[in-house]
Amino acid sequence: MSRNINDQRRSKSPLAILQDAQNSQIILRLKDGTEYKGLLKEIDAYMNMILKDATEIMDGSPVAKYSEIFIRGNNLLFIKPDASEIM
Repeated sequence: MSRNINDQRRSKSPLAILQDAQNSQIILRLKDGTEYKGLLKEIDAYMNMILKDATEIMDGSPVAKYSEIFIRGNNLLFIKPDASEIM
């Protein structure tokens, strides 16, 4: 029973949710308002992440494409996991 409670707590932590979202499409917004949509390739405990096949979006319009991009976790405003159905 206690294992189930620990699993529930882990599944609700932001880092666990993002680790579960690896190899899926995400959208993230930086503090400066820039957004990126791409495949979450890797993430660490500081929420630094690597996106593959990422699109940079400004004011709702794509402005650049990257085969791979590194995002520092301290620049993040929000992250939307499972963004395959958006945009």
